[in-house]
Amino acid sequence: MGKPIYDGNGDVVGWLDGKVIRDLDGQHLAFVDRGSVFSYSATYLGTFQDGYFRDEYGDAVAFVEGAKGGPLPPLPSLPPLPPLFPLAPLPPLPPLPPLPPLPSLSWSSINWERFIEGED
Repeated sequence: MGKPIYDGNGDVVGWLDGKVIRDLDGQHLAFVDRGSVFSYSATYLGTFQDGYFRDEYGDAVAFVEGAKGGPLPPLPSLPPLPPLFPLAPLPPLPPLPPLPPLPSLSWSSINWERFIEGED
């Protein structure tokens, strides 16, 4: 069973299933490898540390319950029941990620959809 991923408004935008990031329907979108977030085409998307997904500048894009060391999270909405998660493919060998920025106490100007699609 995955953990709900909340955006800066407290809305559920996806699921964290171990190291697999899934959409609301349970389809795989990206994966976490050593604190870095990559798409399944091995594109670096940002970081995941201390419960916060962060953009290339260290600003928070989304969070899971229990996140710490970031901006004040909003009151999370009640998550829907998680779907049955299909088996995710094996992730590709990710490239070396860039040095992560220092985590900020700010929310990012990009939303979850832009983050997960790799758009700045």
